[in-house]
Amino acid sequence: MGLTSGGFFGALIVVAVGAAAAIIWWWPKFAGAGIGPFLARIGLFLTAQVTLIMVLLVGVNNYFLFYASWSDLMGTNNQGVNVQLNNGSTASKPQGTGRPLARQATTIGQKKKADPAKDGQIEQVQIRGDRTGLTTQAYVYLPPQYFQKKYNKRHFPVMYDFTGFPGVPEQLITRLGVPAIATKEMNSGKVQPMVIVMMRPSPTSVMPRDTECTDVPGGPQVLTFYSQDVPESIMSTYRVAASYRGWGVMGDSTGGYCAVKLAMERSDRFTAAVSMAGYFYPRQDWQTGDLYGGSKQVKSDNSLIWRLQHLPPPPISVLVTTSQDGERDFGEARKFLQVAAAPMTTDKIMVPGGGHNPHTWKRVTPSALEWLSAHLAHEGS
Repeated sequence: MGLTSGGFFGALIVVAVGAAAAIIWWWPKFAGAGIGPFLARIGLFLTAQVTLIMVLLVGVNNYFLFYASWSDLMGTNNQGVNVQLNNGSTASKPQGTGRPLARQATTIGQKKKADPAKDGQIEQVQIRGDRTGLTTQAYVYLPPQYFQKKYNKRHFPVMYDFTGFPGVPEQLITRLGVPAIATKEMNSGKVQPMVIVMMRPSPTSVMPRDTECTDVPGGPQVLTFYSQDVPESIMSTYRVAASYRGWGVMGDSTGGYCAVKLAMERSDRFTAAVSMAGYFYPRQDWQTGDLYGGSKQVKSDNSLIWRLQHLPPPPISVLVTTSQDGERDFGEARKFLQVAAAPMTTDKIMVPGGGHNPHTWKRVTPSALEWLSAHLAHEGS
């Protein structure tokens, strides 16, 4: 019986109701004094609590689809994924104009005696936007090649990696293992050396608000922050590509929506985007507040599907990863892929048995990195 099946959920409800009825029926029989009746009452109470909690947990999982199957829940679902390519898909010194960032190497997710030329390096930075006044904490992964003499004239491609909301960027290092996977793929030659900037989709200075990477009318200009302030700071600090052809963005859940949104609205800065289990319509709830100034038009402008239906498609490439089994937004993803048109190109990964959780996203990460690598260009030799 499947984890998300109605039969399993119904059976749990029957068990919970039966346990409650049994407690009511048997409780008077164990009302006496002594250790035996006392332990019996504890057992009845725990049985009722466990069955009720199981119903609640399975109900929440069925609604949000964190886990799509028993193997997904247990972390044993290691089926491979295949990128489905559509026909027509395509594949020194810092040089920015912003202020260089203060850099601090960190050992989060790495060996304390790691060799940067073999293992890469993760640096913790605080980015402040001169235009927007927003600030955010970020972790910058520098590939091993960044420290090798052979590449000292190369300006590397840059990839953002956004968490979901309200995730923290450390999760990309410790739970999804993005730097470790990237190092392995880059050292094997499957992925070209890239700089990875790991962030949350809402800047630290506006947390706990979920901004959905939006330039809020009369509020925080988050889209501008990520598309202008952050690139200028990164280019002023690291040896990275200046052209939009060397910049891509990836994210999971809310971060997936932000990734595609940034590329679609700022194709002069980003040439490719990866949405891992992201959605394609704008969200607004108690965590976001009013993101659109009460304007239906501004809200439509933030709908990625509406933009494809009513505006010229941007010249970017998008990879969508989703699962028919475990994603509530599977219909949105399918609709987005259907309405996308040239000059935009799209590819997809259908994850077998994947739920809305880090285990699924980690399975997809190697393929997503290879896809981005094929769509980004470095500068210099």
